[in-house]
Amino acid sequence: MGRSKRSFDRILSLYKHKDLAFSMTNWPIIGSLGKRIMDADNLTLTYIPINKNLGLPQSSPAPLSIIEHFIEKACHHVILHRCPCRSENGCRDYDPYHGCTFLGAAARDVHPDVGRHVSKEEALEHLRRATDAGLVSCLGRFKGDAIMLGVKDHAHLMTICHCCPCCCISTSMPLASREARDKLVRLEGLTVRVDEGKCNGCGLCAEGCIFRAIEIKDGKAVVGEECKGCGRCAMVCRRQAVSITIEDPSFIERCIERISAKVDVT
Repeated sequence: MGRSKRSFDRILSLYKHKDLAFSMTNWPIIGSLGKRIMDADNLTLTYIPINKNLGLPQSSPAPLSIIEHFIEKACHHVILHRCPCRSENGCRDYDPYHGCTFLGAAARDVHPDVGRHVSKEEALEHLRRATDAGLVSCLGRFKGDAIMLGVKDHAHLMTICHCCPCCCISTSMPLASREARDKLVRLEGLTVRVDEGKCNGCGLCAEGCIFRAIEIKDGKAVVGEECKGCGRCAMVCRRQAVSITIEDPSFIERCIERISAKVDVT
């Protein structure tokens, strides 16, 4: 067994550790360590929708520019050799070798067996390929990732996950406590609407919602209050009955300010 595989196997073992509550089956059993890394000071994650028909204010940049901003500002960039979630769950629909991106000074401590240290341009290209593949990215600060990677300075480590709808750790969020679920924050100013005239109640959006925030009521899809705005519902709707809109032109600045207050990548 090579060093790279041994290092990655150690990461996967952490994902299955009951006290870290990382595995799909362990989310309901968040131990004391899990509670500490899930508190407000150690976690802030926001999904960035990639829906091509996203409604934006005129001349407003797309939400992906939020991620690009942090990649541009970061002093260091690392891309994991593999995605722990897709590797652990044997994903058949998305590339398990399209790993997470980590930014900031603390990323320098990531062992090269686990991730490759790349340029800003390579990190931007990695984001582009994730988007083209239909992966929805989320970014922010998560102390659990720092622990997983053996990085001590989690205040200077930004996580960018490129999530698939079937294997990502976020698919287990509905099993977590409401307090933990609320740590995933919807992008500022984003609204998800269902056009009842177009909706036929087929349920594809409800099936595709990893947060279980959509229900079919009286033959129509209804978006619940725990919607995180990832945009997957709009991606799977065949009748284009679900729309994702952002009406506040200051949403990018507000989101960047909120995340920057939690994690410094410069």
